[in-house]
Amino acid sequence: MAVHPAVPLNDAPVTDRPAGPVAVRASGLSRAFDGRGILHDIDLEIRQGEFVVLLGRSGSGKSTLLRILARLDAEFDGELRVPDRPSVAFQDSRLLPWNRVIDNVTLGLTDKDAKRRAAELLAEVGLADRARAWPKTLSGGEAQRAALARALIREPELLLMDEPFGALDALTRIRMHRLLRTLCERYRPGVLLVTHDVDEAVLLADRILVLTDGRVSLDLTVDLPAAGRRHTQEFTDLRTRLLTELGVEDDDQ
Repeated sequence: MAVHPAVPLNDAPVTDRPAGPVAVRASGLSRAFDGRGILHDIDLEIRQGEFVVLLGRSGSGKSTLLRILARLDAEFDGELRVPDRPSVAFQDSRLLPWNRVIDNVTLGLTDKDAKRRAAELLAEVGLADRARAWPKTLSGGEAQRAALARALIREPELLLMDEPFGALDALTRIRMHRLLRTLCERYRPGVLLVTHDVDEAVLLADRILVLTDGRVSLDLTVDLPAAGRRHTQEFTDLRTRLLTELGVEDDDQ
């Protein structure tokens, strides 16, 4: 049974993390399926403007945690505070094929200003000339940019992303990394991105969590420059540490 105490989201500062109200606060979060524990006593806090990346082996509980934070799974134990309407982006863009791109971005919005905001966001993600296109005519990268615009149009306090770039080619993924960081710095949601890609984690994150057998086994602040971090020794050292925590030899990936 989930417990949702009446705790304000911005009642305590967190030392050495980006300023901003708390977007997520979880305490003792646990989840079991048919008596088998998947998550065990997770304590987690994410502030607005903070970019957190979650790593872990398959079956470690990453997607389960994401679903709970997205309010798609209420059968957990512990205490949790998240915004009422977090935005979620998946590996599949999940655009409705019978709606044009701009109508996918405004899906569920009824205010008269929605189309204008959607057009502005599509311009920000480089799709101004594709607003009236059908989703089937988009490339994989274009579809993910449209999905990102849809996730951001509500100016969410919390943006949850489940391997959104996993199906993209390497060059498109690099472009999407840059775009995502730029947009997140502009809109300042709290972000939790789930990935299997250690390099992606180090390139994007302000903070990296490793989930091992349903528990947070590592919680690291990434103190690297936003630009050019791949070319630093600190990038290599952090990458090696994360691979070790995941039980992977550095030359295996």
